[in-house]
Amino acid sequence: MGYRTKNELEHFDFKEALIDEIREENGHLYLELGYVTILGSNSCNRDIRTMGTNALTLQLYQVSEKRLVREGYKHYDADGNLKGQQEDEVIPPEEISGLYQELAGSVIFHLEKSGEQYRFLIDGEERTYAFTVKAEHDIEEWERFMNIQNEGGCNNVGI
Repeated sequence: MGYRTKNELEHFDFKEALIDEIREENGHLYLELGYVTILGSNSCNRDIRTMGTNALTLQLYQVSEKRLVREGYKHYDADGNLKGQQEDEVIPPEEISGLYQELAGSVIFHLEKSGEQYRFLIDGEERTYAFTVKAEHDIEEWERFMNIQNEGGCNNVGI
């Protein structure tokens, strides 16, 4: 990989990052992500402006705890009457790795770190998930920076 940072999670924005793959190896968790925003404060960002990358590996080292919750929901009819309810479902620890393939193709809509706790909020195909991981540290690796198009849709090329 071309760039590598350690414990700089706060210098990235993972909102709307696509999960390509999640895997575990030797007590570490690897998330292959697409479309991650790299903030200007990132130590590898020489342009000091918001950039992006289409492929980033987020590595969580020495994972000691994992918790995955398939979040519940309420179902209402057109008149606003409650028709049904699905409670939160805590996935047993031994079954979590079996759901990694199901989470591939999902989108992260929030990622925060507090101490050694990493909390991912994931928008799955049909349900949302809260995935909490306790790890000693994180490493981010990516190959290249990409320009991010302005919100207005114009990148000012040729002006």
